[in-house]
Amino acid sequence: MILRVFFSSIQKYFSDLLIFCSYPLILIFILLGTTSCRFDAYPTLLAKDGVLDVQNVDFSGETINLTGKWEFYWNEFLDPRGESPEHKSYLKVGVPWFSQENEDGEGYPSFGFGTYRLTVLLPESTYEKESYALLVPVLHSAYRIYANGELVAENGTLAKTAEKHRPSFHSKIIPLKSDSKKLDLVVHISNFSHKYAGIHGLIRFGKLQNIIHTWNVNFTVSWIIMIFMIFLAIYHALVYFINRSERNALRMAFVYLGILILSSTLIETRILFNLFSDDYCIPLFRFSRVGFVLVLYFGGYIVLNMAQMRFFKRILFLLKLYAFSFLFVSLFTPVPYLSKILFYFEFMSVIFVALGLLSVSLALYFQRKESRLYFFSLFMAIIGGLIDLFLVANPNFGYRPMGLISLYLFIFPQTLGVTLGLVRVYKRSESLSKELYKRKEALEKKVKARTLELEKANRWKANFVSLISHDLRSPLNSVNQILDVIDFSFSETTEDEKKKFLEICKTGVTQSLRMLEQLLDVSRFDAFGTKLIQTRFSVNDLLNEIIESVEPLATLKGIRIEKDTPIQAEIIADRTLIGEVFKNILTNSIKYSYLNSEVWVSVSYKGKWLSVEIRDRGLGMSEEQIHKLSGEENIKSMPGTAGERGTGLGLQLCTNILEAHFGKLRIKSVLGVGSSFEISLSKSTKSVLLVDDSGNFRSDLAEVMRRNQWIVIEAGNGEEALSHLSRITPTLIITDLHMPGMNGISLVHEWEGRRHQNQKIPIILISSDAPLSGGDKFLEDEGLETIVSAYFSKMYKAEDLCQQIESTLD
Repeated sequence: MILRVFFSSIQKYFSDLLIFCSYPLILIFILLGTTSCRFDAYPTLLAKDGVLDVQNVDFSGETINLTGKWEFYWNEFLDPRGESPEHKSYLKVGVPWFSQENEDGEGYPSFGFGTYRLTVLLPESTYEKESYALLVPVLHSAYRIYANGELVAENGTLAKTAEKHRPSFHSKIIPLKSDSKKLDLVVHISNFSHKYAGIHGLIRFGKLQNIIHTWNVNFTVSWIIMIFMIFLAIYHALVYFINRSERNALRMAFVYLGILILSSTLIETRILFNLFSDDYCIPLFRFSRVGFVLVLYFGGYIVLNMAQMRFFKRILFLLKLYAFSFLFVSLFTPVPYLSKILFYFEFMSVIFVALGLLSVSLALYFQRKESRLYFFSLFMAIIGGLIDLFLVANPNFGYRPMGLISLYLFIFPQTLGVTLGLVRVYKRSESLSKELYKRKEALEKKVKARTLELEKANRWKANFVSLISHDLRSPLNSVNQILDVIDFSFSETTEDEKKKFLEICKTGVTQSLRMLEQLLDVSRFDAFGTKLIQTRFSVNDLLNEIIESVEPLATLKGIRIEKDTPIQAEIIADRTLIGEVFKNILTNSIKYSYLNSEVWVSVSYKGKWLSVEIRDRGLGMSEEQIHKLSGEENIKSMPGTAGERGTGLGLQLCTNILEAHFGKLRIKSVLGVGSSFEISLSKSTKSVLLVDDSGNFRSDLAEVMRRNQWIVIEAGNGEEALSHLSRITPTLIITDLHMPGMNGISLVHEWEGRRHQNQKIPIILISSDAPLSGGDKFLEDEGLETIVSAYFSKMYKAEDLCQQIESTLD
């Protein structure tokens, strides 16, 4: 058995470890499998001092990046046919010029103009010559390219001033003549509109057919990605319209819309820019930032909500303010200031990325739903972004930056999460249908059981009333007969006889009044159990009051009542009925105790229970008598040690009261020695006011919560709940939304208006109309988000709903 448990635990450990590792393994495989981060050919071929030697490169199936250091001349447009000046500077390509320094250690500004120059030593071809070509990405932000002194491409309007400059973000294939062993490239660039200036992307060089093939592959992949983004955006929108509780699906639709905009404007092929003329360059640039805002806001909203903490809800407000500011700046800032301001906005967005990682990390710690998937997706996206920053700063490594691949690593797992959520909803719907059918069967069984209980209760009441009527009639008949005798022979009766007759009458009336009190207590019981009026009170104070009330009875028999109450115990219960239990048992102990003996009363804690024990030295009982007392059979009371008589129903009344409080009564007795009565009550002060007009739902949830050590106070409507709240302050209030008379929202507002400042009680709203998840929106619409802690569906099982309620409080 021990070995079986050991191997079972080992198997579970490895299973959990495999599940935990599956997410990063999947993401790593995606990362390694993408072709957008492939290793470029000949990574060691770097331009040195403006010269790139590719004489030994086989261009039959390869293309190369023109990386390394090119000659660079700041604020000069060199003559493409002339020789290089003696004053030379060298600058790395693939990196914007503003991030580099000249030989004097001074940085270049973003806005300005300059000339790049590179000499490429070509291989000697032994076969029929083929044309070479350049694949030129966006060179920020207007340029002219000269090959061996001839103008081969122009993009935008090149100028030395911002007034005449006109940017262009087109990418091009430029065929070259191949009748020379050397290629002299001169690139004039001017920039007055973008933060990143110069040869920021990598120019690819190779045979024309290979360049065209590379372009076609990139172009096709870009369109596939864009079509896929459109499909995913529509898919998530449909998921939301199918299940309105999946608000994250709608947010993901906007995220994919933003990715679609970014893919069409930022991917190397620059599809939108290539489709329109340069007149639309700046509007399209602004439009691309709209995509950035959509991804930042809606993606951030999802991850920041994962931790379900108030701190991140405040951060969401800042994110909303930041996103609207970003959008406003993107659309309305003048062009000369646009790139610089947007650069700082993009840089500050890193703060929200870091907060998002913190949120999903806390969600992972608290084991929130889908937290593991989100954590690794965001973590891998951040790692991809850091790798991109490194590769952009060091293009000589030969790897191409991943670009939007890092963003795909973040959003695809979220799509998986939304899809799994939708699958869970359908499975939940199916299980709910089955559950409804089971509940219907269970309800039928409960109706039959309740009918039997009602018949049992009516039979018990009928027997009780019959017995009370019999026992009540006897002493009253005796009193009536004695009064007739006194009235008939009043003048002949001596004073001593009159006093004796009056004592007999007083005893009979007293006994009748006690029977009436018991009858009134029993009237608190109905077919559905006891109507409890629960308050929080001190058990010691109640016992002192009961002992004081029965002290005269004990004194007549010379019985001493000894108290042992070392603890100050408080419970939540019906004080009157619990007092009746204490009084009834204590009275019985005095009744059956020997003259001049003792009765002991003690209070102590035993585990989860508060124990009140009452012991006497008296007649005692046999096992058979104890069994009859705890059964349903009506028994005739035995006379006390001084001839006292009773109904025999006192202990049955006590048992019913304790059952209503989920308490217990244990009896131990030895004939001729005495008896011990132990009353066990729950010591929990964790109380809940459960308000619902559905008796079946309320009783099911109350039963589960009581098993979890909750003191449950039930109310059928808002008015009854307020009546309870006037007497007791529970730990929690759970109320149904729809109730006749005063509904749940009215109850909440009424209680908020009545309560004292220090009476802050968590409130949970429940309803059959509530979504299975995402009830925060309803609370916000009703203005209850600061008053009500949660809004849950009644469609959950009572056990699941109780678990959600307790997790919310934790």
